[in-house]
Amino acid sequence: MIYPEKIAKRLARLTYAGRRAENNATGTEANFGCGCFVRFSLAIDVENAVVADAAFWSNGCGFMLAAADLLAESVINKRLVDLHGLAADELSIVVSNDLGVFPDERLACADACIKGLRSAFADFRAHQIEEFRGEKALICTCFGVTQETIEMCIHENSLDSVDDVTGICNAGGGCGSCRMLIQEMLDNREQPVGSDIFVL
Repeated sequence: MIYPEKIAKRLARLTYAGRRAENNATGTEANFGCGCFVRFSLAIDVENAVVADAAFWSNGCGFMLAAADLLAESVINKRLVDLHGLAADELSIVVSNDLGVFPDERLACADACIKGLRSAFADFRAHQIEEFRGEKALICTCFGVTQETIEMCIHENSLDSVDDVTGICNAGGGCGSCRMLIQEMLDNREQPVGSDIFVL
């Protein structure tokens, strides 16, 4: 098959294809239209909240391989907070900006790569939750940060913003879904540490 120039260039220098031994997150997605799959493996430095390494393997076409390679490259050395929850539309823009617009019949290949990468980060969050064994409310599932820890950080450091909280204890620095809860905690910081906060 003859691929568009941008796809062909990426295929000629695939960098992130292959399994990596050390990873703490994996995610898989398939394109059932053609029977192809893509699997991402991520090595996330939990202490520094950074994606240290990423790799993929796939039996897909050149479009899928190119998109997977680009997406793996795009997350390496990124802080989790800077990934903005890996919104699917933002990842689609990353793919189209670098590789061009995929033909309609190949859009599912790019979509499978995006879902596979997001699945890997979801796997990471699930492991963080599984490792948590405390009795306090877990607010940040990405980093296993409890309500009590966040309240203490706010109180002891007189914090005023979610970014300040993230800078001290990493809470809010992953997918971003807990940032609204942290903001509520900041808004209610006049309450004593350890007081109950309504969490949906």
